[in-house]
Amino acid sequence: MIRTLILDGDGVSILRDMRFSDRLLVDFGIKPEVTRPFFVEKYPACRVGKADLKIELNPYYKAWGWKGTLDELLSYWFTKEGRKNEELLKTVALLREKGVKVFMSTDNEKYRTEYIVHEFGMGEHFDGVLASAYIGHSKEEPGFWQHVKELGVPPAETLVWDDETENLEAARGAGFTAELYTGMDAFNATMKRYFPLL
Repeated sequence: MIRTLILDGDGVSILRDMRFSDRLLVDFGIKPEVTRPFFVEKYPACRVGKADLKIELNPYYKAWGWKGTLDELLSYWFTKEGRKNEELLKTVALLREKGVKVFMSTDNEKYRTEYIVHEFGMGEHFDGVLASAYIGHSKEEPGFWQHVKELGVPPAETLVWDDETENLEAARGAGFTAELYTGMDAFNATMKRYFPLL
């Protein structure tokens, strides 16, 4: 029986129409090839809590052509990065009322994680947030799911949803049941197999 649900953040619980680098191009004409070196060379360490985003981004952002401050850039990044999946969150609320523990998982560095949880308000919808910034591994790595197990989340009673296959493969490798998120219609149909009362 499934007693715990782990739902991905970006792409599942949070819906977005474009990535940050694409939005910079549309809004400010800042091309992805200009921002790519930072995201390839520096961001991966920020994402798993081994580097500080503000420190690492500071030498880069002015060369991108951003006219404001670093804090203004981060505010633009975080506040434009998607909207809540309200339909999914209604299901989350129903499940939590029935005693199912529901967590959000996210591959994000600490500043955006804190924004998502507190200012964006996702924290109030979940029993907890499992973030790569604090776990020290991204979701495609076995270490992420080992840490989740060490938190007392039993794989045999847990269902994971994500929209990236490499994350699902890592979760399955650790013994978790995992489903690929492709949209709410398929999500609702599949969830009724696990939770017939939905």
